[in-house]
Amino acid sequence: MAKSLCKWRRGEVEAHLATLTEITTPPRVACSKCARVASEKGYVCRPISLVSDEENKTKKASDLAAKKAKKAKKDKQKAAKKDKKGKTDKKVRKKAK
Repeated sequence: MAKSLCKWRRGEVEAHLATLTEITTPPRVACSKCARVASEKGYVCRPISLVSDEENKTKKASDLAAKKAKKAKKDKQKAAKKDKKGKTDKKVRKKAK
């Protein structure tokens, strides 16, 4: 995160609407200075929580599960790619003989 939402200019908001949607959904913190909302406290300069501690724990657990699933999928893709490469190399070697 280079800049907090509090420092974004209007042009940046219009240019990065997709990023803004990711940052602000679901709103969990607000800036106590300008009242902008974000999903994580790093996106605003003076964060105050909008949700209870119980909801924060639930969010962290679901985020961790999502990260693990994403990593597992990525590892599976790498393994498949590696396996495919190995098979291709064998075919090339057979044709060369």
